[in-house]
Order: sequence, then C-alpha cells, then structure tokens
Amino acid sequence: MMSNTARIGDIIHLNVGGKRFSTSRQTLTWVPDSFFSSLLSGRISTLKDETGAIFIDRDPSLFATILNFLRTKELHPRSINVHMLMHEAEFYGITPLVRKLQLCDELDRSSCGNVLFNGYLPPPG
Repeated sequence: MMSNTARIGDIIHLNVGGKRFSTSRQTLTWVPDSFFSSLLSGRISTLKDETGAIFIDRDPSLFATILNFLRTKELHPRSINVHMLMHEAEFYGITPLVRKLQLCDELDRSSCGNVLFNGYLPPPG
C-alpha cells in the first residue's frame, strides 16, 4: 500500500545564483536526460551551499521561468527574452521548452508575425 507522506529527498532545495527555490523531485525530473535528472541521479556532482541546498551558478530570473514551465508545462513568452531563455533551456536540457521557444522565435521572425488576416469570399453563385 502506498503512503501519502513525502519521503525525505522528494522536496529539492536549490540555490540558483543566490536565490532559493524549492520544488519536487518529480517536477525537476519529468524531462528525461535533462540537467536535473542527471544531477539528482548522481551523474553530475553537486555543489551545496551552507544550508544544504544544491547550488547552481545561473541566472535566477530565467530559472524562475524554467521552473514554472517544468511545473505547468506552459510558457507565457510575452514577458521574456526568448533568446536568453532558449540558451538557459538548452543548458538545462529541457527539450520541450527549447522546442516551444524555437516556435516562438520562428513566429516572431516570420514575415506576417502575429497578424490576424481577415478574408472576404464572395457568396457562391
């Protein structure tokens, strides 16, 4: 029978560029072969801060967006720098986020952008 109590180690404490984040192991590891699945499996050595949190020397503001994506699988690109976030997503190996960001970038660079076209068709006759 499964227990509903969280096991020690299921909540992961991170220190990203001096800012503290806490999340679940499941949130960090649902993307296979990512930085986090390698980190938490022991394939990458960890550096811990004075509180025992795993230290990652990266930009905490970009990390907050990445963590929200890992939690919700959603992206709200209006408030972000797509290129900077894509660089971070590639570093962390978050392939689904990289793909979404590439799509956002292609839409931004396409000749019609986000323009909505209204067409008029004459009635058949």
